[in-house]
Amino acid sequence: MKTVMAILLVGLAATPLRAQPEVVDGVAAIVNGRVITYSEVRQYALPAVQQLSRDYHGEELLEHLQAAHRDALSTLIDRALIVDEYTEKGYQLPKNILDTQIDEIIAVDYNNDRRAFIKTLQAEGITMSQYRDRLRERIIVQAMSTRKLEQELMASPYQIEKYYEDHGEEFDEEEKIRLRMIYLTRLEPPTPMPAGWTDPHLRQAREIHGELAEGERFENLARLYSQAQEADQGGDWGWIERDILMKQLSDVAFSLEAGQHSEVIETETGYYILFVQDIKAAHRRPLTEVRPMIEKTIQQQQRSRIQKDWVEELRAKAFIRIF
Repeated sequence: MKTVMAILLVGLAATPLRAQPEVVDGVAAIVNGRVITYSEVRQYALPAVQQLSRDYHGEELLEHLQAAHRDALSTLIDRALIVDEYTEKGYQLPKNILDTQIDEIIAVDYNNDRRAFIKTLQAEGITMSQYRDRLRERIIVQAMSTRKLEQELMASPYQIEKYYEDHGEEFDEEEKIRLRMIYLTRLEPPTPMPAGWTDPHLRQAREIHGELAEGERFENLARLYSQAQEADQGGDWGWIERDILMKQLSDVAFSLEAGQHSEVIETETGYYILFVQDIKAAHRRPLTEVRPMIEKTIQQQQRSRIQKDWVEELRAKAFIRIF
C-alpha cells in the first residue's frame, strides 16, 4: 500500500534534509486519544530512511521505506501506550531530570556548546519543547521497561543444554593454523629484458628457502628479509582460518603439517614462503566453554518475550486507530 507517508519517505530519501519541500502533515494514528502525526513518524524513521536511501533504489527502495514507516509507527504506538500506563499508575519523573539529561547530552555530544545543540534542533525542524517531550517519553519508556524486566531472569541447566543441542552449529570452529610468512615483492623486468633475466627477489626467496632447509629459524629470516608488515613480528599472522588467504596460498598453507614450511610460492604480486607453527583441528566448542554465552542468549530471549507480551497486553486494552 503506497500510503501518503511512504511517498513522503521517498521524498525524504531523495532530498537533502535542509532542502526538503514542505509537506502537509496529517494524522498517522490515534492511541487512546493521543494523535501521532506523519511528521512524528517521518522524524523517527529518519535515520533508517537515510541509510536505506544509500543502499536501495527504485521499487526496492519504496518497499523498504514502507517497512521503515510501519516499524516507526508501530514503535511510536508502543511508546504512547507505555507512557499512558506510566501516567495511569501515577508515576512521576524526578524534578529537573530533563534539564539534567539535556545538560549531559550537550556536554557529551556538543562539547558543552549549547548554541550548536540549538542549531542542530533547528536544522532538524524540532523545537526545544518538542525535544523535551520526546526526551521525557524516552526516559519514561526506558524506566518502565527496566521496571518490567527487573524480575530475575534465569536460564536453567536444561534450557542451556537444550540450546546447545539445538544450535550446536553456532559453536563449530573451522580448522585454524598459526601461520608465519615471508613475502618479497615481484620486480618489473628491465626494458629491454636481458636474456636469462631472473627477478632478484625470486633468487633471494630461493636463497632464504635454502637457509630454512639448513635449519635457520623462520622468524629470524622473516625479520631480516620479509617485506610484509608482519616482518617485525617474525612474519607472525597469528591463528587464521582458510578464507583469510588467497586460494593459491591457503591451499598450500592448509596442506602443511605443524612445524613445516612451504616451497617458494610465486604469485602475480610476489613470492611467499609459508610456515605453519601449529594447527587447531576443526571442532565444536564444549558446553563448559560456551555456557555463559548461551545463558546470556536465553536471558535476552526471555527479555524480548516479556517485552512483547507486555506491549501486546497494552495494545489489547487500548483504543488504537491507524490511518
